[in-house]
Amino acid sequence: MSDDDRRLVLITGASMGIGRETALMFARRGDRVVAVARGRERLDELAGVHEAIVPLTADVADADSMTAMAERTLRDCGVPDVVVANAGIGLDALFVETTDGALTRLFEVNVVGMYRTVRPFLPGMLARGSGRVLLVSSIVGKRGIPHYSGYSASKFALHGAADALRSELWGTGVSVGIVCPGSTETGFQEHALRSGTPQKRVRPLRHPAVSVARALVSMADSRRRERILGAESKLMAFVDTLAPGVVDWVLARMLTRKR
Repeated sequence: MSDDDRRLVLITGASMGIGRETALMFARRGDRVVAVARGRERLDELAGVHEAIVPLTADVADADSMTAMAERTLRDCGVPDVVVANAGIGLDALFVETTDGALTRLFEVNVVGMYRTVRPFLPGMLARGSGRVLLVSSIVGKRGIPHYSGYSASKFALHGAADALRSELWGTGVSVGIVCPGSTETGFQEHALRSGTPQKRVRPLRHPAVSVARALVSMADSRRRERILGAESKLMAFVDTLAPGVVDWVLARMLTRKR
């Protein structure tokens, strides 16, 4: 693959889990990858695995660091062909035990952080007439579940933003896709915020982070709007459209721990 054929891909939350696997998969396909995350040590380790990966330290919850990251990317690498807004955190808390502080932190990372990731590169994509924006949501961005009202709300917000952005970008050559994984084998749970009574853990089906990475790479090659991953997630979304009360009952019995 010649340098002219190589895409430039920018990924946030790239130091671990889904972001790390996605960065490696794009790089191994021959793309150049700007890997963005907070942890310098893990980014350097990732860059050592493949020479096509450029590590940049930034925090999506810090406006100044994201501005500096975007300026450096545009100056040193150019306008990305693909932007993957992957960085995010979770929150395990009953609605009544969800604090203002936790909600503020959650939306700062999951929603405002997405805007800080995508927004700086849209003018260049529009001027060029091409680009692909990919947002990493969750099945709970399609259907809320007990203990995750705040997290679900933050992921629902991504779908609203994606819908609005698609209309704003209509006919420009820039498109938006959103991926909704189910329960995934990553370090996500270990880094999630928590408050009060924890959710019951009854999730036997987990798919590996590499399967989400594979879906993101596939979405980058298409103009597909949305993709739900995992049989469990697809089933829940399907049944919820037909009988949402049934899903309410099942989730209440499976996931709610009495205080």
